[in-house]
Amino acid sequence: MTTLTQIRGAQPEWFSRKNKRFFGDVGYKLLHGKQTHRPYLVRSTYEWSDMFGQSRTLRYRINTIKDDLSIGPLIDKQFRDLDEVKDWLSMDELQTSAAAPSASQR
Repeated sequence: MTTLTQIRGAQPEWFSRKNKRFFGDVGYKLLHGKQTHRPYLVRSTYEWSDMFGQSRTLRYRINTIKDDLSIGPLIDKQFRDLDEVKDWLSMDELQTSAAAPSASQR
C-alpha cells in the first residue's frame, strides 16, 4: 500500500515549506479509496480563503495520485472536514474518479 513517505520522495518540491506557505496548506494525509484502494492526497488548506475580505476558512482538498506516485489533478470538490473526505472516499470515489479531472492541478 502506498505511503505518504513514498509520495514525498517522488515529488519533494510539492511538500516544500515555500510551496506549503504559498498555497496555504496546513497538513497532508494519504488516504485510500474504500472501493478501489487507490491512494489520494488529502490536504487541509486555507487556500486563499481570506481573499476579498472573507474570513480564513480551513477546507480539505483531494488530489489523485498517479501510478508513478506523482501528484495528479485536484478533485473538483471542497470538503468541510475529514469526515466528509472519508465519506467521499467510501462512496463517491468511483463516480468521481471516472469523471474528467479538474482543470486546476492544485
